[in-house]
Amino acid sequence: MVQIHPKTRIGHVAFKVKDLERQIAFYENVVGLEVIKQEGNKAYLSGKGGKNTLLVLEKLEDGALQEPRTTGIYHVAFLVPTREAFASALFGVLRNKNVIDSPAEQEGRYTYSNEILPISRFNSASDHTYSEAFYLQDLEGNGIEIYADRPRDQWGEGPGGSTPLDLKALATLVDYEFAGLPADTVVGHVHLRIADVEKSHEFYVKTVGFEVQQREEDCLFISAGGYHHHIGANTWNGVNNPHPPTHATGLKVYTIVLPHKEALDEVKERLIEKQHEINETTNGFTVVDPSGITVQFEIEVA
Repeated sequence: MVQIHPKTRIGHVAFKVKDLERQIAFYENVVGLEVIKQEGNKAYLSGKGGKNTLLVLEKLEDGALQEPRTTGIYHVAFLVPTREAFASALFGVLRNKNVIDSPAEQEGRYTYSNEILPISRFNSASDHTYSEAFYLQDLEGNGIEIYADRPRDQWGEGPGGSTPLDLKALATLVDYEFAGLPADTVVGHVHLRIADVEKSHEFYVKTVGFEVQQREEDCLFISAGGYHHHIGANTWNGVNNPHPPTHATGLKVYTIVLPHKEALDEVKERLIEKQHEINETTNGFTVVDPSGITVQFEIEVA
């Protein structure tokens, strides 16, 4: 059985966007990230005071909004370091008064806006046993999760379910001067909209080497090193959906970071053996998965 290095993690995620300035405003004023660099049509965001890029926003010229029944991002999940930071982020979003777009403007931009709160674009919240999480949608329909893990000895067997958060307990932990996601926030996992569970299992598990934490007919949760999941994948919006065209908004690429070149090369060799086309990059390579999603594998930079 092939196995990816246990210290493998998710790096950053890049979104193609239609309105760069509005999206920057949303991610800074609502989500709590900050721009650490902006070059031309690209903005790079991290946690407040952070140095590591978590999210890249790239403006499309004459771009079209993504269609829901396509492959791509279901949500990008920002992992905060403490339960206190999670509670502060949650209550900060619920109390947020920054109006980036009016409800009417949002309705014209993306059809799902009637399902979420019109200012913060808050969607839902859950206790998953292994973590506590809440969910948003950005202004162009990309899903966002903000979560905090519980200690591993509290995770239990297998992936958790979904029960309501203990809001009373969380309220006692809130820092009402909270200014944004902490500097050491990371992308804990990505959840993808895929075309086919079996083909994704063949690619990510049998070839790349992730471990299965849960597999159902319509979803797959996989990880390295026993984590609850680094990648979630589902066909909840339909099987064999197409990948969106290049001029559509949404996921451009996400990165998988390995600890050293030997671990990277092992994955690359397995992909080449299975006849996947590899494109070399400065610090690794890219490959397209069976759902048409571009994945960048790279080496950890000290």
